[in-house]
Amino acid sequence: MKTFGWLRRPGVWAVTSALLLGGFAFAGSSAAETNTAPTRQAGVQIVRAPGDSGGCDLQATVAPSTSESGLDVQRIIARGKLVAGIDTNSYLWGFRDPNSGDIQGFDIDLVRALATAILGDPSKVTLLAVPTDQRIPALQSGLVDVVVRTFTHNCDREKQVSFSADYFQTGQQILVPKNSQVTGLNSSIQGRRICTAKGSTAEALLQTSQYKSQEVPVENQLDCLVLMQLGQVDATITDGALAAGLNAQDKSLKIVPGTLDTEFYAVAVKLGATDLAARINAVLQSYISGGDWQRSYQKWIRPTTGQDGAPPTAHYTR
Repeated sequence: MKTFGWLRRPGVWAVTSALLLGGFAFAGSSAAETNTAPTRQAGVQIVRAPGDSGGCDLQATVAPSTSESGLDVQRIIARGKLVAGIDTNSYLWGFRDPNSGDIQGFDIDLVRALATAILGDPSKVTLLAVPTDQRIPALQSGLVDVVVRTFTHNCDREKQVSFSADYFQTGQQILVPKNSQVTGLNSSIQGRRICTAKGSTAEALLQTSQYKSQEVPVENQLDCLVLMQLGQVDATITDGALAAGLNAQDKSLKIVPGTLDTEFYAVAVKLGATDLAARINAVLQSYISGGDWQRSYQKWIRPTTGQDGAPPTAHYTR
């Protein structure tokens, strides 16, 4: 598989130096395990996922189709490669194994399933690592065919890209040092330095909070881990699924109990690429019904969270 990006050294402790190559990133990490229960926080402000109340129907998605006659699918077939925008800084989801050097994780398993279904070979994929705030531009410019990168599906983003059916449910959580006095998205964050990834729903969530903190935006969630280890930020807000991966890399941290919202991950494609979205939905349908989703979850997510999981129910209404 072909990859592009800026490289970080593998290890339990993230490092601050990076080799810049075209603004993209790939990384590796090793980790211990941790357990966290994503229950809603009691007695604190609960908000909806940023962008999820903008008048669109988030459950509506194009019906699955195995047809490969559409222009977008045909373009991939003619090229002989699926170009996928991914994350390689997120342990469990998309990361470089420090022993094998392979890029792997829950999202990477899904990318390989897409390549297998469309091109007949899981290796016929170019993995292009994109920062959080470059996911939409990468699709709009045609740099990638799909983005499979813990990408939250919301109404604001539906105006810019198209989405498959949702394949994972999560919610924002707060990661802090074990001795932290931060208890949630409440007065305990007042004046504190809070790290979020640029262009993330966590960034939008923090910006709409009534509690004024010092926002510290970074390219990727892994950078937040670095800053926390250096004592340069007091907390990180990110998806619970990503927070678990960060916590697994540093046991001196903890996840504040409770989720701040409810969010869903989906595969993103260029706006209007409905033939590709329909083909992806067909792949997701068989990926889930055939047990591959659950096998991937058991391999990557459950050992760290300690929780059973199931994919969201798809609703094909358009």
